[in-house]
Amino acid sequence: MVEGAFRHRVYGALTRAAFRAVRRLPPSAARQLGLTLAGLAGHLIPRIRKVGRANLDLAYGDTLTPDEKQHILRGAVANLGIVAAEFCRIPELAAPAGRRLFDVTGLEYIDQDRGAVFVSAHFGNWEWLGPAGAAVGLKVALVVRPFDDPKLNRLIDGVRRSGNVETFSKDNAMGPLLTWLREKGAAGILADQSPRENGVPVTFFGQSCWATAGPALIARRARVPIHPVFMTRQPDGRYLLAFEPPVEPAETGDPLEDLRLTTQRIQDALEHTIRTRPEQWLWMHRRWRPRERLEREWKERKARRIRKTAGAGEATA
Repeated sequence: MVEGAFRHRVYGALTRAAFRAVRRLPPSAARQLGLTLAGLAGHLIPRIRKVGRANLDLAYGDTLTPDEKQHILRGAVANLGIVAAEFCRIPELAAPAGRRLFDVTGLEYIDQDRGAVFVSAHFGNWEWLGPAGAAVGLKVALVVRPFDDPKLNRLIDGVRRSGNVETFSKDNAMGPLLTWLREKGAAGILADQSPRENGVPVTFFGQSCWATAGPALIARRARVPIHPVFMTRQPDGRYLLAFEPPVEPAETGDPLEDLRLTTQRIQDALEHTIRTRPEQWLWMHRRWRPRERLEREWKERKARRIRKTAGAGEATA
């Protein structure tokens, strides 16, 4: 426990120092530094190669050659370095000149007279999604996971907020988010990773796994649409902020099945975009890991639903 806390403090101190150094560099130099450090990490940290290749094998099977998978993995590592280097530029997105950094498509799909849930992935420059949305006139809040190091968390949270966005910790987000959505705000949630809580069974790249039910659950309670949104890097280094039409919510009459089906539709939308630029997705995360507790809890929820439905049927009879 003490060793883990010490490690978090060391990582936090190193990250804060790197952040301050990168912030002083010109944009091109910062991006190059990010690429260099990411490349070193890809060579020096075996887990990156091991998990990334295993995920690519699982997702693509024999449809890609080993060299093609290696190309995607190298691109994913480089993308992570670029995202880290460009994080410092978030305040620029809030300035009038920030609009030169990205183009926009699909904004007509967003009804700004009501709230919305924006779902995305660790794809392209996901850290720019919120501030770019704010730069085009939307009222945006982000659901984030706090860092273990308090000093690092304050630093990162301050930069995110400098892009004219609000942030809510995922640990107690439901109440504040519902209020935000009812006040015509948009809530951004990254929904592509393996959850520890509130998971539902889905398929992703044709493989069974678990996905967070948060976006579908929040949207249902607030009665707002769910829009996939992505910040994709273009060949010239600029970005495309793309808003997509709303995900159609499932309405089967079974709330639990509706939650699962709507979540599956969200995952399908994420997968569709990731397949267009797989080298811009975070393949180094164990997306398809087993979750025995989630599986047990889901079976229990299904069993309770069946008993409740059966009881209602008997009462009607």
